[in-house]
Amino acid sequence: MAEQKQEKKKFSLVKEIVRWVFCGLLTLLLIAALIVQAPGKIVTLLVVFLLACAALPRRARKLFWLSTAAVGIVLIIWVFLPEDNEAWRPYTFDEELAALQAKYSVPDEENAALIYDKLFETMNGDQNEPEFFLQSSPSSKDEPWLSKDHPEMAEWLTGHQHKITMLLEAAKKDKCHFPTPSDPWRFGQYTERLPEIRRCAFLLVCAANNDLAEGRVDQAIKKNLTILQMAKHQCQQPMMIDMLVGTAIESLATEQFNRFVLTNDATEERLSVIEQALADIKHDWGSDLPRFLEGEKLLAKNTVCSSAYQRNAQGKSRLSRDPMEVFRTHFPEEVPPLTYWQTKLAKAATVLGWLVMPATAQKAGRIIDECYEKYQSTSEPNFVWQEKLPPRFSMPKSCYQVRFNYRYFANLIADMWIDSLYRARDLYPRLLTENRGSRIIIALRRYKNKTGHWAESLEEVESFALAEIFIDPMNGSSFVYKLTDDSFTLYSKGKNNIDEAGEYETGWDADYSGYKVKEDDHLIWPPKSHKTKKENIDAEQQ
Repeated sequence: MAEQKQEKKKFSLVKEIVRWVFCGLLTLLLIAALIVQAPGKIVTLLVVFLLACAALPRRARKLFWLSTAAVGIVLIIWVFLPEDNEAWRPYTFDEELAALQAKYSVPDEENAALIYDKLFETMNGDQNEPEFFLQSSPSSKDEPWLSKDHPEMAEWLTGHQHKITMLLEAAKKDKCHFPTPSDPWRFGQYTERLPEIRRCAFLLVCAANNDLAEGRVDQAIKKNLTILQMAKHQCQQPMMIDMLVGTAIESLATEQFNRFVLTNDATEERLSVIEQALADIKHDWGSDLPRFLEGEKLLAKNTVCSSAYQRNAQGKSRLSRDPMEVFRTHFPEEVPPLTYWQTKLAKAATVLGWLVMPATAQKAGRIIDECYEKYQSTSEPNFVWQEKLPPRFSMPKSCYQVRFNYRYFANLIADMWIDSLYRARDLYPRLLTENRGSRIIIALRRYKNKTGHWAESLEEVESFALAEIFIDPMNGSSFVYKLTDDSFTLYSKGKNNIDEAGEYETGWDADYSGYKVKEDDHLIWPPKSHKTKKENIDAEQQ
């Protein structure tokens, strides 16, 4: 009898030791969960288990563990119950997409995108493209060229005249709206048109340079105005990548206009047409950023939620029973169907998903919205970019920086956009600087048309243009203007407002790398695409 009591006492002691060891482990897990900011559901579950082990009376503790075992059995049964998975598909925010499409929709008869789409269907690459089109130096985009000097190029251009006609037709329309990209796995298809639109711009430059060389000046101007309209069309889209391509095309057009104004028959009528086209260019960060945010947020939400959630025809959502389904839909050969046991394991994983992820896709989407909202303040006129940056999340450099919660993950997703955001915003004053610089060049040409020579200083041409264009928006100061033997140099001192070219040499660097534009300075004329001295020497030798 005494031995039995002794055995019971030892067994009770072992149980107590195990219980307190278990409590200690739960305490350590709870501390770790708090350190890494684990989801509230996990923290709550650890607290419940810890209290059950440490505070509940013995009988209540037994009841608690029996209840826990019952819940586990129910979950196991639920995992093996059959389900109608055919009615569910990866979750996407269809209602938000429809609202966004409706907000920016353009009637077909006013939408230039329809013309571009028809044009892009015919552009599948050209194996017979002449080298002079873009590859040689100089090429057809660098300077005016005669058909008799490049007969192969002229014949090729004639074969592409229908494309030029379509581009001229698209330029007659003010509005352009391509479908908003919402499927992250088809985003590559959305961006496929971007190289094509740039190629179309180069095609127009090529044709305009041919027109100039052969005396069709007004046709050349019309084609360059079309390039400018193509840039506007791109900048109307809801994605930042479209704006970046659009501004690159805009710079291409303004460079062509600068060259024409300085080197061709720039009558007052033609100068007025070009000046008005440049004055009509508007870039407003305050209205552009909200549009970019709408597109970027929708794409981010569909990226995350399409693999974590599913929805049915009624719009109801649930945690995904197969997180790989969205990949299988787009890459069926690379991602094979799940086996029976893989299906059950994926379903069991939804229990863990319930602890980690927000309860619904809508809530998950709202958290992503909140993470992007920190960028909204950058559209305010008084936002100081150099001194007040939004709090930035970055990829953890060590395990101690990792945060195991959905909001942290959503912030990482949003933070991937911040570098693009600041680079894009930095473009706006630069674009305005280039625009004003081009309009200063027009004023300088007006002065030369009247006097027969270039002005000695910008003060001499102030009566030929609006006063505001002589103010450099990058620094609030003046542009730098210096005469050369037969032309001039015009550049901005950049954001730091320091003329880092010093005694600005308008010749070439010793290593023939180009004009001496240093550090923060931004060259407007002559363009950086001018041939280097080395290329000129090689051309003379040939």
